[in-house]
Amino acid sequence: MEKSDLIIEAAKEANISQEEATKILDSFVETIKEGLVKGEKVTISGFGTFSLAKRKAREFINPKTKTVHNIPEKSLPFFRPGTNFFPKN
Repeated sequence: MEKSDLIIEAAKEANISQEEATKILDSFVETIKEGLVKGEKVTISGFGTFSLAKRKAREFINPKTKTVHNIPEKSLPFFRPGTNFFPKN
């Protein structure tokens, strides 16, 4: 499912226009981004938690040229689904 499909489905479900659903989805995503930039965890009860995970610095050796490249530490967004995220069979 792509963003456009999600917007169409959300608009139908909430009985609102696709423009309104787009504004809501964009605001939702932007709010999550802002929270992560501030270093906060964003938890949505029953859905999951968005947080930042640090990837350690490491060295990479190019197999063709055998040159060593240093890859610096960086933070990446991480999503952990909640316990109710997937329906139980």
